[in-house]
Amino acid sequence: MLKKLARHIAGGFATGIGALGVMALVTMPVLSQVLAPRSFAARIFPTQQTHYLRFPITFNSCIPVTLTCTFKVGSVPYNAFIVRAFTQTYTTFTGATTATVSFGTTTTAAVNLMAAATILTAGNAVAQTVAAGGLGTTVTGNGIAQSGTLGGFDIYATIVYTVANATAGNAVGIIEYIAPNDGACTAVGSGATAAGC
Repeated sequence: MLKKLARHIAGGFATGIGALGVMALVTMPVLSQVLAPRSFAARIFPTQQTHYLRFPITFNSCIPVTLTCTFKVGSVPYNAFIVRAFTQTYTTFTGATTATVSFGTTTTAAVNLMAAATILTAGNAVAQTVAAGGLGTTVTGNGIAQSGTLGGFDIYATIVYTVANATAGNAVGIIEYIAPNDGACTAVGSGATAAGC
């Protein structure tokens, strides 16, 4: 009788462990998709190194309304010193006559970090001109209010087409910045402001 009871308990235990394993396999992909990379807080590494955002720009990164759309690509910390911007198109954007992208800290017409630059045709990477007002900390600190959902400033890309929306196309955008981590210039808490540094 005791052996039968022990087998019954062991069988139930094994079934329970098996069910947990199946649940883990079923729920794991769902859990890994809860936070998209664009939802993480801005990065500040403690070492003196260039920080950057690297993000895909594809024909379906966002849904155009009247040939224009804007999507979040990442975040930078308060007083991030914007240095450079780059784009490279890997797959030509087909279906549109022109395709441009711009970067900024606003959801509408994100242009205060980089004005519109063409991404229509596949080719070599291009060093883009950072907007005069976007160089340094002018739009990412220096006493202005934080606008990032997790502190600092969210960064957006705006894609604009002419004639028709693109039906294919793949590019990458890169924004380099220097973090506020030199000792005199330090991290600013979410919602707070500070002088430029």
